[in-house]
Amino acid sequence: MDGSTNVQSKMRPLKSNTRKTKKLNKNKKISIKKDSNIFKNKKFFIELWQFIFFSYTSIILIFIFTNQAWRPISFEQTKITGLSGITKNHIKETISNFYPKNLLELNPKEIESYLIKKLPIKNVSISRKFFPPEIHLNFIEREPIAFASRFIAKEIEKGMIDIEGTWIPLQFISKTKKNKIKISIDNWNQNKKNDILLILKNRFILKSPLQEIKISPLQEISIKTEHFNSVLLGSDTDRLIEQINKLNQLQKSLPNLLINTKVKIVDLKDPGKPELKIEKILNSEK
Repeated sequence: MDGSTNVQSKMRPLKSNTRKTKKLNKNKKISIKKDSNIFKNKKFFIELWQFIFFSYTSIILIFIFTNQAWRPISFEQTKITGLSGITKNHIKETISNFYPKNLLELNPKEIESYLIKKLPIKNVSISRKFFPPEIHLNFIEREPIAFASRFIAKEIEKGMIDIEGTWIPLQFISKTKKNKIKISIDNWNQNKKNDILLILKNRFILKSPLQEIKISPLQEISIKTEHFNSVLLGSDTDRLIEQINKLNQLQKSLPNLLINTKVKIVDLKDPGKPELKIEKILNSEK
């Protein structure tokens, strides 16, 4: 009996400890649940506050955008970059009919097409800015490669052309660019455009720098170089490279063949049979 009593007395504390552990675990679960609910409530209020803040900000921005977008702007609110020869006044005169208008009414693509059509420019990009309301124009001007003259209504008009053969009035070219150009084209016309451009694109093959291209009333082409006063090429440029090579050969050999004479005209219409017209050098020219 004493032995069983001792065993029972030893087992009772174990039951008590188990109950306490269960109670503690239960209290912990309740505490964790409460903390989780508190956290969820805080997260909800934070998200609600963020929603209200961003909604309010969006409404303000939409209001400002709408107010600015529908407000008419003038040319003075136009920012221009990329110009050298063309002036801001030229731009103002050209697109004055687009102002005053609000930003939403202005069509950048329409203005771009109009400017390219009216002015000798290669490209222009246009963007709208709402804060503050502005129009931004960025130009790429055409680069002149030669002076040119042409007949318009029985009058001679002077201008310049670029490497694509686009006519550029002198008023749209800066003095700095004019001073760099050493080539001129006499009697420029669209019928001979491709021939002239072919000569210009191959000018660096010439050993004697190109100075002038001439188109005769009969539409025949001749060139003037630093070494030759007149080189006849004919009415087309089908054999241009061959003609240039022959001219380079002549430039190299003529000084040793001609004494007290100078070449006045080189006829290269048939580069296989070049003809020379020479004249005596006077004593005053030596």
